[in-house]
Amino acid sequence: MNAAPPVQGFSSSDTGTNILYGLAYVVVLYVGLSVGEAIYKSFTAMWKDRVELFPNTYASGSTMYTAVQNPTISNAKTIYFSDNRRNGIEFTYSMFLNIKSATFSTGNKFLRHILHKGYAKPYPLMGPGIFCWGDRNALRVYMNSFTTWNVYTDIENIPVDKWFHLTVSCKGNILYIYINGNLKQKMKFPNNTPPYQNYGNVYLFSNRNLTLTKENTSSLDSTDLNINVDGAINGMASRVYYFSYALTYTEIQSLINVGPSTTMNSPDMSMSPYLADTWWTKP
Repeated sequence: MNAAPPVQGFSSSDTGTNILYGLAYVVVLYVGLSVGEAIYKSFTAMWKDRVELFPNTYASGSTMYTAVQNPTISNAKTIYFSDNRRNGIEFTYSMFLNIKSATFSTGNKFLRHILHKGYAKPYPLMGPGIFCWGDRNALRVYMNSFTTWNVYTDIENIPVDKWFHLTVSCKGNILYIYINGNLKQKMKFPNNTPPYQNYGNVYLFSNRNLTLTKENTSSLDSTDLNINVDGAINGMASRVYYFSYALTYTEIQSLINVGPSTTMNSPDMSMSPYLADTWWTKP
């Protein structure tokens, strides 16, 4: 009687190979899912990280421009705060400005409005608040903190009658202000507190007048016993963007290279922005 043939089974080497194939499949699947998740997050973050608040060129005058923040309104341009940044709170406001010399015609030490985020009245919420002095070519930038509204810095010797690029960027408890990509001011918030962001609208070229005195506003400091806001500057703004993170030098430069918008969004078309060769590029 013939013996039955031996049963063919799996060797130990075949078992090891199958285990390796299985592990490789799991690794490939994990990497694929991770890459897909990263692409999805990057895609969904694109519109959150950058908001074109005022994408065209706007002239000051009788019109105040508003970027509504209520996301339930169809034309809202809602700002999203930074999320999970290693340095804490981060954000950036980027814009082109052309401030006319007529802004300083009266010589009064009043603030002239450019932009602020908060209530329709530029006080006390200014997150941030950007103004130009009426007696000299200097900017004042406010940014509320959790301890006081009255946190500000002045940037002297800004360009007049020509386009320049302004960047107001926050990283942690420090505010950085750039003119044409050059760091001009670094302001640390008092008592190491973070900035206070708010959910109010963003206003461009407000014509509201406001007077704060030591008598009605005890939180004013000894440097400015009175603050007077006398309407908007005489000038233009263009490509006003918000980013939910602090821009790098390279990113700021890329925005500068684009230049102001040639599309006017203003009833005052007499202030047509002749953009070529009007840059202030000195450091």
